[in-house]
Amino acid sequence: MMGKIRRGGYQFVTWIGDHAPRHVHIYDGKKFIAKWNLERNEVIVGSVNRKIVKIIKDLQKERLL
Repeated sequence: MMGKIRRGGYQFVTWIGDHAPRHVHIYDGKKFIAKWNLERNEVIVGSVNRKIVKIIKDLQKERLL
């Protein structure tokens, strides 16, 4: 099962049962931007801007990630 959230022009995708650490895949349309570690709040692969980091923090506060 997959969870997909669209916010700020980006898609944030998670898969239930995906490998550790808990993370989210970030896309701009169909283009892969980054993979973000939700446990350590850091980039695993790719790069993110301040806008993406703020969106991730907001989604975490809303308990969506």
